[in-house]
Amino acid sequence: MNPLIQGLFKKFREEEDLLNIRDSDAFELFTASLILPDDLLSQVQMSDLLLDEGTIGIDVVALDVNGQLAWDADDVREICENAGKVEVTLHFIQAKQSASVSSTDVLNFGDTVRKFLQGEAFSSYPRLDALVKALASVFENYAVRLKGSPAVSMYFTTTAPKPSIAAEPVKERVSTVIEHIEDLGFLGKVSVLVLGADDIHDAWVRKNHANEVEIQFEKQVNLPKMPGVDQAILGVVSVAELLKLIETGADKNLDERVFYDNVRGFKGADNSVNKQIMGTLDSAERNLLPVLNNGVTVVAASYSPKPGDSVAVSGYQIVNGCQTSHCLYLSKESLGEAVAEVYVPIRLVVTGDEEVATQIIRATNSQTAVQENDLVALSKFQKRLEDFYKLDSSDVKLTYERRSGQFYNKEVTKNRIVTISDQMRAVSAMFLDAPHAAARYASRLYDEVGTVIFREDHRLLPYLASAFAAYRLENAFRSGGLESAYKPARYHILMAFKYRVLGGKSLSLEKSKVEDQSLRIIDSLKRTDLISAFRELAEVVIDAGGGQLPSSDRLKRQQFTQELVAGLMKH
Repeated sequence: MNPLIQGLFKKFREEEDLLNIRDSDAFELFTASLILPDDLLSQVQMSDLLLDEGTIGIDVVALDVNGQLAWDADDVREICENAGKVEVTLHFIQAKQSASVSSTDVLNFGDTVRKFLQGEAFSSYPRLDALVKALASVFENYAVRLKGSPAVSMYFTTTAPKPSIAAEPVKERVSTVIEHIEDLGFLGKVSVLVLGADDIHDAWVRKNHANEVEIQFEKQVNLPKMPGVDQAILGVVSVAELLKLIETGADKNLDERVFYDNVRGFKGADNSVNKQIMGTLDSAERNLLPVLNNGVTVVAASYSPKPGDSVAVSGYQIVNGCQTSHCLYLSKESLGEAVAEVYVPIRLVVTGDEEVATQIIRATNSQTAVQENDLVALSKFQKRLEDFYKLDSSDVKLTYERRSGQFYNKEVTKNRIVTISDQMRAVSAMFLDAPHAAARYASRLYDEVGTVIFREDHRLLPYLASAFAAYRLENAFRSGGLESAYKPARYHILMAFKYRVLGGKSLSLEKSKVEDQSLRIIDSLKRTDLISAFRELAEVVIDAGGGQLPSSDRLKRQQFTQELVAGLMKH
């Protein structure tokens, strides 16, 4: 393997704590971590992306439905049942560590993807088969709501040098695969890329190096000195300059990383406000944009002036103006040469103070409709919880990510990071006896438990204990010691573990004695024989299911949780 890629791969395995899985599996996850969008990766534990052992012709499949990963037909129903429109993108990855490109493997990859898209059964590979049925469910039940035909992105990754990737036989095989996929007739954009060592390195740089750009900042005004703020500037930039902040790579794709700290994602071109912005950009009134639009707010870690009106900005995030930025990106073709003549208001704040950054995020979004679960990161309880994790008085060595992306480009072991979504799921499963709710998507879960978690009167130890339990369980799966077949019941296993340790229900999260219960759970999680304990509890879940692992739909029902609790109380 290319020594540079070997080094990056080694670092990835160490950061993700994937030293105990097969080399080939780890490389599949390495390439997936570089290829898949960050917003999808944040929804899963890395090892969840692996398909069934022995799956031939394809290594990773990500079915993106309205921005959420769907693994089966139940997931599709939950995502789509209340959605007015449905948007689908499929990502397929085949990863080879080889320093050459096999034309046969490229064709086999294309053939497997074609069979998948046609809905052929993969009965020997249950996980892949469930994904096939998930896509079929989209067509069968929600075809009338599809915003457009599903897009397909295929990536055949190797560690081959550039000449091997550019060889004519490889290009011919890629063209053949594209033709076969497009001939299916029901898909939208089809992209097939063969990536080599240089492409992997470029992708790694984009994912892991702090963003930095130099822009022409015209008509700027420096604001007076403020506490916690190194520099604050108001001004306008041309659309062309703003695009430098939000585009990445040679293909000038939209860089979603710069919107990590924006509390809302893009609402789509059909959103009434966004439609109005794009309408303005497509009209003779486009030059009025500076007075018709609030512009964007950029928070950066560092800034340095350059000759003329240029400034270099690094470690930046667009914390307000996500909608405007996306509209400008989508309108750049129609603007043509006017990208250099149409201006956008911009506010640049340079600060290394997290508290100041949080205040800016809240203030700049105070006049827009923001869901409560989007702003939960800004609550006092969340800040206390983050500080409690830092103290680590229980020596669990976990890190709490209160604000998405706050550890970007920092030396933090990734699989020890606990996101707000992770925390919601863990504490719901373990201390609220709601494992059926824990498997739901973050917004749906918050709708169900948002009023009973993260309360100011809650003790902090139960949150830490539940996250530590989820981490230890995931490590049992990662090591290969605990069979992956039990994964669908992971939240029920967490609840069962609590019952086994405490001998019954836990106290309410505001009770002082719940801290003693939490410490007992943490101590039990530091044992060395956890795999056998988790396996035994998984079998208890299976017993409650009548001798087999309950279906995904049954696991999401409160009735099964009640049946499991009844069984646990008998043991």
